Amino acid sequence: MFKQLASMIFSLIILAPIAQAQQKELHTIQLNVFREDPPTVVGRLKGFFANEGLEVKVSRTANSTDQMRGLSNGTYHIASTAFDNVLGWSGREGAELIAVAQIIDKAVLPVFVRPEIKEWSDLRGKKLAVDAVDTAFALVLRKVLLAKGLDLTRGDYELVAVGNTPLRLESMKRSETFAGILTPPVDTQAVAAGMIRLGDSSEVLPDFPNTIFAVNRPWAESQRRSLVGFLRARLASLSWIKANRDEAVKLTAGELKVSAKTAADLVGEVSATGALNVKGFENALSLRNEFGLTPPMGSRVSKYYDTQYYQAAIGSSASR
Repeated sequence: MFKQLASMIFSLIILAPIAQAQQKELHTIQLNVFREDPPTVVGRLKGFFANEGLEVKVSRTANSTDQMRGLSNGTYHIASTAFDNVLGWSGREGAELIAVAQIIDKAVLPVFVRPEIKEWSDLRGKKLAVDAVDTAFALVLRKVLLAKGLDLTRGDYELVAVGNTPLRLESMKRSETFAGILTPPVDTQAVAAGMIRLGDSSEVLPDFPNTIFAVNRPWAESQRRSLVGFLRARLASLSWIKANRDEAVKLTAGELKVSAKTAADLVGEVSATGALNVKGFENALSLRNEFGLTPPMGSRVSKYYDTQYYQAAIGSSASR
């Protein structure tokens, strides 16, 4: 008994410093999101990030302004965001922001309205909920409404910056605003609250890019190893999800506190490869230019993305 106890104490003495050293070796990445995606969940819970020597700390943003400002000033290292936010913020406060990988390839963005709104013309003179008035989903909403005969520049409606998707729904529930783009998993909450899906972006923007990972270019250059490791871990997560879809759905549902159906939808919408949707980026830039919102760094789309880090992750993954 004494020998067993002594052996246990000896093991703890020997192994504890090793465990502490291993823990110290993990390099922290601050990831800021509107909504955490399934491969990131899997990467954290299944140790794919840890295998790359990384600890990914996930924080959720209330709005794109805080997120992009945080990415610009170094508060966040990587952001899960819309490509249009990169267009709107790269160079805006000095920092050069770029997209480095795709999370979801294409966006079909649903427009929900309050129950008293029966048709598009009922939105005339109303306040509509957006994240920020000059980026991402707000521009998509403007494009959808323009196709329905409603023009912001003519004063047909007003955009109100209330923040992320949950905050937009809450604003609509309080009757402060009457419409907004509400994406999963909040769309199910919207239906439960009596909101009506009046249409979506697919007719006017059939190839609009969805969520991407964005970084500050100087950070990417100085932390190349960590960024490539992060992307390589996500590729491992994607491979694992393909082979273990049911478990991935359970992990996503539990971690994000959503239903199994919603979790399955979230797993199903993830990009199969993570490769950048460059054609979609061009469409996003065209939309911004259409509304007279030329990006601070100009109208050459190649300035707003960089494929080298994803290609390095692909190459190193294939060689393993």
